[in-house]
This record gives sequence, C-alpha cells and structure tokens, in this order.
Amino acid sequence: MEYDFDVLVIGAGVVGLAVGKELAEASYTTGLLEKNSRYGLETSSRNSEVLHSGIHYPSGSLKAILCVEGNRAIYDICKRFNLIYRKTGKITIAVEEGEINKLEELYKTGIANGVEDIKILDASDVKKMVPDVICKAALYTGTTGIINAHNLMDFLYHRFIDAGGMAGFKEKVVRIKRDDKGYTVFTEDIQKYSTKALINCAGLFADKITGMLGINYHLYWAKGDYFSVNRSIPVGILVYPVPGKTSLGIHLIPKIGGGLRIGPDIEYIEKKEQAYPDEKSAGYYKVDETKAELFYNEVSRYLPVVKKDDLSPEMYGIRTKLQGPEDGFKDFVIKEEIPGFINLIGIESPGLTSSIAIGRYVAKMIKDNII
Repeated sequence: MEYDFDVLVIGAGVVGLAVGKELAEASYTTGLLEKNSRYGLETSSRNSEVLHSGIHYPSGSLKAILCVEGNRAIYDICKRFNLIYRKTGKITIAVEEGEINKLEELYKTGIANGVEDIKILDASDVKKMVPDVICKAALYTGTTGIINAHNLMDFLYHRFIDAGGMAGFKEKVVRIKRDDKGYTVFTEDIQKYSTKALINCAGLFADKITGMLGINYHLYWAKGDYFSVNRSIPVGILVYPVPGKTSLGIHLIPKIGGGLRIGPDIEYIEKKEQAYPDEKSAGYYKVDETKAELFYNEVSRYLPVVKKDDLSPEMYGIRTKLQGPEDGFKDFVIKEEIPGFINLIGIESPGLTSSIAIGRYVAKMIKDNII
C-alpha cells in the first residue's frame, strides 16, 4: 500500500511527536513513522525528566533559545491541560570554593539567555532551603522542574491523531528516494510513503536516516545509569553539581511519584542495531551495579546523610550526541539540508524541555520555506 502526505516525520519520540502535532494542527496532511511498537520507547522515556531553565547553553545557540522557549511552553501546556509536573526549582552547587566562579559564569549565561527567577545563594541560604545539603554557594533557578515524560507524550500523540495525523508503528525505514515531487520512503515491511517534505526526528538513529540521502553525520551514543535512593530524605528540589565538559554531572532528582533518584553518569558506548532490543527489559545494556560506589562518592560530597546501602540500580538511558568525549559544545542541528528535507541531529538535553519549541520552529520552517 502507498500513502501520500504533505509532511512525513520519521521518529516518534517526544520531539517527533511535538513536530507532528504542530504540523497536523496547521492542517498539513502529516504522517509519523516509528520503528518500535509505540511512541517514546527510547531516549524520551529514559532520562531525568527535568525541565531545564537554560543556564547551560551559549547565548544565541539553538539549545539556549529553544530551551527557554520550551520551558515556558511546557509549563503553559501543563497548566492548561492538567498534565503532571512539579516546578521544584533547582540549585547548582559549589562544593568547593574554587567552583564558585563557575556559578557566576552560569548566572551570567542565564541572564543573557533570558532565564527568569535566577539568583546566587550563599551556604546559609541553601541550608534554609535544603538542610541536608552542604555546599559553599549555589545558583538557584526557579523555573527548573520535573515532568512526567510519558504523560506529555500521551498528550502530544493524541493531539496529533485528533488533528488528523496518521501514525505507523513497527515501520522501520530502510530506504529513501528523492524525486521531483519530494520523497518516497520505503519501510521494512514493504510499505511506501510519498511526501512533499520529510523530517528526520530519528534520535539515536538519525545519522542512518541522513545517510540514506547521502548526508553524513557522526553521532555518538552516551549511556547514563541511574540509581534510586531507597529511604526517605527530605529533598524537594533538584540538586546539581557544577557541570562537566560533556554532561551536567550526577545530580539529585526528586521523582514525580515521590522518592529520589541520582544520575546519570556518562559513558560513551559502541553503537548497535538497537538501543533497547527488548522493549520490556534492558536488552543489550544494564545498569552497572558496580557504579554504586562512584555514585555514592559523588552525591555524598554534598548530601552526607546518604549511605552507599541506600542506593539501588534503577534504569539506564542512551542519548545521542554530536559532541565526542574530547569535543567542546555542540549545538542542535535543525536545518533544511536539501530542498524539502529537514534534519534534526544531536537532539540531546535539553531536548525534552525544548520539544514544544522545536515543534513550532520546524512547523514555521515548513510554512515559510517549503510548503
């Protein structure tokens, strides 16, 4: 069978769903293809579920612009449609005196990016806010929070369908042909999809999709483990260390349903045919239980009440990165590579926060330049 669309989106993670929703609601005939049995089974459902404020990204970058816009957009949607979220706020802490200058840099970046409700706290301020956390100073961002990513994706998917969008699951793309009418996409089960415009939101496998059109990117996979804290510790705010070169560091996350988790670390890994080959279990990868010592050492620096025995393996996630282990900052790639083909590459953190804003950004590209 052959299908015909104005726009076809490949990948039904949170970003693909947001893009599809915006296009369908703009009255484009929109298709959404996903190789898994349902939406959001990979990176979108295996992360910290944090709504970032926008302090970590260079001013003017897509990450900065779309994070700040996306943060506001998601809170607005959550309030209007009764989605699950908590506006917890966040403190980024300097455990040592030498880290305070990094807080000042983050503060300046946040101000430049338009982040609201941001201030530097001294140790006594932090003590009043979170008595069990020890630090020299902290940067507070009141717009940071947590969300139920599954709840958000359910909302986006049903809005997409209600607007007339069509989703195909277990539809792995194996070939793409460009012609004078646009693109024909072929899937593993011999389905054909014709489209005027094609959008690549394939996440971990986005480089494979671009490769089918002769466009080459090198994506890395980075695995991050999470541990649960198995006793009640009264921390209701996100607690982050100062960020490292390639990640935001092992942080403390209040869960939507109660309790705490810590993570993720970062471990660059070999790419495989599937990230999560069995959708009900870890498959190729598991949480490395031997990392409990590392996680304990990191967190006990600022939360000494936690004990190593309090930690148990919870989950892992794999994120896609343009940034290699020795590279500097890499921005999102969201651009029309060739006429009618919009590429979304390296959509790592703050991808969840930015998702609604990315959807609007891509929909505007389609409206202004393509269809």
